[in-house]
Amino acid sequence: MLDQKSYQFLERIMQYDQITKPEIMMEMNLTNRQFQYLLEKTNSILSQFNLPSVQLRNQAFIVDERIKSLVQKEAALGMKGDDLFVSETDRPFIIYLYTFIRGEELSNYHYQLLLGVSKNTALADVKKAKEVCEEWNVHLSYKRMDGYFLEGEEMDKRRLAVYCIDYLLSQPLGKEIILMILKSWEKEKEINPIQDIMDHIVTRDSLKLVKSRKMEMIYHLTFMKARKKNHSLQLSADEIEILEKQTLFDQAKELAEKIFPERYENEKYFVAIQLLTSQEEVKSHDHSSLLKLAKEIIDEFERNTLLPIENKSYLIQSLFNHLVPTFFRITFGIPLINPMTHRIKEEYKELFQFVENSLEPLSDWTGKKISEAEIGYFTLHFGGYLEKHREVKSDKVRAIIVCSNGVSSSIMLRSQLSELFPAIEFSRMHTTENLHNVSPSSYDLIFSTVQLTSIKPVFLVKPLLSIVEKNSLIQAVASEFPHIQEDNITIDQVMDIVRRNADIKNEKKLFTELVDLIYLNTEQRWEKPMLSELLTEEMIHFTNEKLEWRGAINKAARPLVDTGKIENRYVEAMIRNVEEIGTYIHIGKGIAIPHARPDAGVNQVGMSLLRTQQPVLLLDKKEHPIEMFICLAAIDNEAHLKALAHLTKLLGNEDSLQSMKNADSAQQIIKIIKEGEEAK
Repeated sequence: MLDQKSYQFLERIMQYDQITKPEIMMEMNLTNRQFQYLLEKTNSILSQFNLPSVQLRNQAFIVDERIKSLVQKEAALGMKGDDLFVSETDRPFIIYLYTFIRGEELSNYHYQLLLGVSKNTALADVKKAKEVCEEWNVHLSYKRMDGYFLEGEEMDKRRLAVYCIDYLLSQPLGKEIILMILKSWEKEKEINPIQDIMDHIVTRDSLKLVKSRKMEMIYHLTFMKARKKNHSLQLSADEIEILEKQTLFDQAKELAEKIFPERYENEKYFVAIQLLTSQEEVKSHDHSSLLKLAKEIIDEFERNTLLPIENKSYLIQSLFNHLVPTFFRITFGIPLINPMTHRIKEEYKELFQFVENSLEPLSDWTGKKISEAEIGYFTLHFGGYLEKHREVKSDKVRAIIVCSNGVSSSIMLRSQLSELFPAIEFSRMHTTENLHNVSPSSYDLIFSTVQLTSIKPVFLVKPLLSIVEKNSLIQAVASEFPHIQEDNITIDQVMDIVRRNADIKNEKKLFTELVDLIYLNTEQRWEKPMLSELLTEEMIHFTNEKLEWRGAINKAARPLVDTGKIENRYVEAMIRNVEEIGTYIHIGKGIAIPHARPDAGVNQVGMSLLRTQQPVLLLDKKEHPIEMFICLAAIDNEAHLKALAHLTKLLGNEDSLQSMKNADSAQQIIKIIKEGEEAK
């Protein structure tokens, strides 16, 4: 039986021809023993399909072209439902969807046959499925006469069904698992007609939908149609009014009438929600209030990070396109699956925190908490926008990027590729639908998140590349275009030499730093000092003087000037900003954070703190008394974020803030800062 781990293994080793055994082990977090077991298991499965084994020669993989062809076509090696072994994690979601479209009374035996497991395993899986249901206010119940069935509000049942479908689609062999469930009730034949109806209306009306969301929507509607009975969807009068006002509501009605002719009136609202949450490009005049909200979020982000946003109009428009479907997801409680959430939180920890704080206007607007999955995509959006990279125009190598994952992922992907390949000229982003309008003579290669056939080289990529994937992609592109990669030394060669001559304490960290050093030249950029490294004893001062606000900023910044971290003109710029913009540096609670643009005279990232015994009136206004000035000198968009994130956390905690205000020595403040860092 083909299992998900083995299929994922095959996908990984075939994505890049140059990928090696150590890289696969690092990417999939495998020990040598686990790797050998997985390789043997994969080859055993391949032999069942009369396909040759995967060979390992000099740490590199040799894969037969027939296997590559099948996997690239997502044919899953000709697998049928009976050939599939699904993971323990996925089985509760399969049970739910199977029950959601049940065609007869269900017993535990049905689940055994579906999953290919024992009676006791099926019972354990049902228990887990019940626990999942409870989290969504749904109950998986059992009666002797009725078997297993679902209880709860219809919209809650559908939300969970949407979550299960999207989660499974994000997993290896996800489409095959979904088809297995539909085939078990002979409902798979519903997919193609629904897709044809969707394609016709989308093409006719030039609707812009995210390709991956559109595919998810087709499966969502297929499962709704597959249900045996007409299940009434209850929405509030306010929710109905919101939906009926939307421009897309006419298309939603038409779709519902064609897909659900017998229950069109009931389903048109669900179809409308699906369309609204799948949009890729939105017209501003349709959602002027959300355009205003996008501006508020960017203003909040600018205040929180102390980063001046350039070309704000572009960022507002791109954020707006992402914000509209997000607003409808949150408003109607439609779940979002973001497989990258954990990596985003790990790799963009401080940025994630700032973005979360900056989304408060959205939370206030909807009255609901923003999920980490949603925050993750917003983080990609801002991260891609702020990412620093060199763009060297080249007449020799031109690339286009094809992305079907939405605007936030597209921005981040372009940013990463521009950084990896500074000698390549990138044109604007494309979807698979408009690619045929682009002349092949205008580009030399394609980076794509989906499988494509082209006369030009195509490199398959993910929206967020791991360090192993970055290295493999660099090698793959260099093999096609050797002249764009000046360094002929590969990371694998360096790693082999180090392994032979030294004991490596942390192989993944060494690999990451070598890629950064050799290919990305980011050893300086990724240095993010902690707060205690910036607010050292020489940077913290106290005064009993009665100061006016300009003198206070000057005095607060003096340690940074004396140590050469900033120039005097930076102090003048901070003062000028207050004069021109106002009291924006007052963040509340008597704290002011003066700052200006990096190009106004910053030589090195830094912070300095001045505690005043007598309050200073900012702009001579009684409503803005300042007791603590913290000057920030940011060298770029990222280096100060870790320290600023910790400072924000300290100032947001009443106890630590009061302790800092009560301190009468630099040592006391440093102690408070370090205690906070150790507690993280």
